[in-house]
Amino acid sequence: MKKSGFTFLLLLSGLVTCLAGESDLLVPEACNVGSRPFTAPLSEIYFNFDGGIKLMKEAAAKVECDGKTVTTATNIEVSNYKGKRGTQGTLILTFDEQNLPMGKSYTVCVAPGSISQEDNTEIQNPTITQGFYVPENLGEARIDHKDGTVISTVSPSVYQGFPTFYWGIETEPVGNPYFILYREGVAVRELPAHICWDWDLGQARAEVSETMNFEQGVRFTLTLPAGSAHAMRRDDIVNEEVSFNFIGGYTEPSQTLTYSWCSLFTDHSNVLNEVTFTYQCPIRLAEDAVIQLWYADESELIMETPAYINTDINCFAISADFGGYEMTSERGYMIVIPEGTVIADYGDPVINHRCYIPLADVSGIRTVAETNDPSAIYDLNGCRITAPVSGKMYVRDGKIFIYK
Repeated sequence: MKKSGFTFLLLLSGLVTCLAGESDLLVPEACNVGSRPFTAPLSEIYFNFDGGIKLMKEAAAKVECDGKTVTTATNIEVSNYKGKRGTQGTLILTFDEQNLPMGKSYTVCVAPGSISQEDNTEIQNPTITQGFYVPENLGEARIDHKDGTVISTVSPSVYQGFPTFYWGIETEPVGNPYFILYREGVAVRELPAHICWDWDLGQARAEVSETMNFEQGVRFTLTLPAGSAHAMRRDDIVNEEVSFNFIGGYTEPSQTLTYSWCSLFTDHSNVLNEVTFTYQCPIRLAEDAVIQLWYADESELIMETPAYINTDINCFAISADFGGYEMTSERGYMIVIPEGTVIADYGDPVINHRCYIPLADVSGIRTVAETNDPSAIYDLNGCRITAPVSGKMYVRDGKIFIYK
């Protein structure tokens, strides 16, 4: 029993001696690298000490990666700040400025005996090491709304706009970045991206110039493309693509997107060339947009041709060229604009519903609907109207007219 107690005392004595020995070494309290991703050119690293320090003649420091020296300090100096609460010493390591390769871990190493206490050169530093990491990109973005949030309306106000995307790295814009807004997978807007930083965080926010309403139950996605933002001091460290998904919650009736005029109203040839549809607002087209020609009973798609904005007229019209197709079948024909082909380029992000234009057995606009009531009114899509709006075009008794 006495032997065990004696052994314990020896162990305790050794531990105290070890701790006493450690207390005689000069170790830093903090370093300016290591706590966050390193996203600046390597130029200066410093260590802070509790108390004044003195630079020794054999001072040396280096940066390693995978056990190999990447670079060595070109200058080492100390600075002592004397304040009311005592003195703080700073060891400053200067390197030739360079961008360290991304996606790697590094270690800064200060050789033992590089510094001592300011008033006691017997107390020196052991080997000092500090790890840090240069990321491959800005990392995962944090968004201040949860995916699947219901959003009814956004406005130009910062407090009523889209959610903000955050990174743990200060950011700046790359060129003139923009967000892409998707409606049910269809790109319907490009919105300027405001990219900046504040309180050590990078930020990105989509800017709108007018209030936008989002139809209830419709799925939307706001996406910032990869390479839109970069780290403040390194333009090669950029963001990955990041998206926010939300559900529309606007319950009031949304504006509809229908054409107000078709060139076939006046062109009754049985040869189908360029067909133009005019809208009452600026529009854009979905990617790979087409306009189709079907037999009247929709039993067969005859052909489809690319749709394009007719800039010779204005940004309110789309056209498609059917290349002189001759309509000879007694089965009749119809032109179809598929749903999602046309997108409103201002206001609410709405798209066209499937629209069809019946043609006569050989040419021209067919009577939109067969009826014994000559006073019945139809819209240009063939739907019967019970409450016509003044100033809009309708069909009555097989003729186009403007309702007043």
